[in-house]
Amino acid sequence: MDNLNIQVDIDAAALFGWNDTALHGELLSNHGSKLNRRVGTAQGISNIEVTQSSVRLYAIWIEQHFKATKTRVLFGLYDLNSEFYATDASGMLIHPSFGIGIDFSQSGRNGPSIFPNLGLGVRLRQPIGQGGYLQVAALDGVPGDPDHPGRTLVRLSRSEGALLVAEAGWQQPGKVDPRPGHWGIGVWQYTGKSDVVDGGASQRNRGAYAIAQSLLGGGEGDGGRTTVFVRAGAASRSVNNIDLALNAGLLIATPFGANGPRAMTAGVAVARFSRSWNAVDQIPRRHEVALVVDARWQLLPNVALQPLLQWVAHPGGRGGSAAIAGARLEWVLKPK
Repeated sequence: MDNLNIQVDIDAAALFGWNDTALHGELLSNHGSKLNRRVGTAQGISNIEVTQSSVRLYAIWIEQHFKATKTRVLFGLYDLNSEFYATDASGMLIHPSFGIGIDFSQSGRNGPSIFPNLGLGVRLRQPIGQGGYLQVAALDGVPGDPDHPGRTLVRLSRSEGALLVAEAGWQQPGKVDPRPGHWGIGVWQYTGKSDVVDGGASQRNRGAYAIAQSLLGGGEGDGGRTTVFVRAGAASRSVNNIDLALNAGLLIATPFGANGPRAMTAGVAVARFSRSWNAVDQIPRRHEVALVVDARWQLLPNVALQPLLQWVAHPGGRGGSAAIAGARLEWVLKPK
């Protein structure tokens, strides 16, 4: 599989005289094999796998920073997972559930506004004290076009409704990557009604999640600095195939010194199938469990190699297991 992402950030003050305003645009190209069709997991295998290969306009937004209150307001095609339900330490893992939990990513007719289908929306982020924050967003309830998943389409309608999301938390200030301290709680709800799993009367789809990340050992610049994370989420059991999700893991920076990988990370992701879905599909297992290990070598300042191993128990709620081995090569080309 391949993922080509072209990003453009514009300083609107320098070009247009719009003070404290930022403009951002992204073009996305995804092609290649559909690996998860062979394995059939509920949570997926790779966070760059898409339903249909395509080249599309991805994100395009404008953000205004109000310095007096430190409030930031963004409007446009926006990736919800860039700020909501996100932890730095889990972000290196290639398995999709460590980006955003399957409890949330499964929701909606065409998913929430996340990769690869973004919806039009507005986001407000307000810092509170030293590291505290509150962020809320209202987004198109059906981003893109479910009938043509390779297209970028903006279509707002009362029948499709909106997705409302709020998250409050605290993130340790600083430039360390990952920033060690972070916790948050979030809630989400679609204003439109969704079909229920067992064919009964439609209902509003909603859920909640919690995230936590902390430094386990080591300090800034230390080899072996270890950051741990835990994330959990729940979704309406009558509407969704999966009603509970949990993932946890750790990230170790330079575990073997300068000659080894820049980082190693491991995690476990658990998804529980709802009783409603189990009654309809008659799956033999109620849980899918994925164990994952990734390492990252920085071959050159702009080139990285990331081997990975995954083992999935009861993929899709079926019996048995699946083992996946692979590698990802990343090349970042940034103009001077």
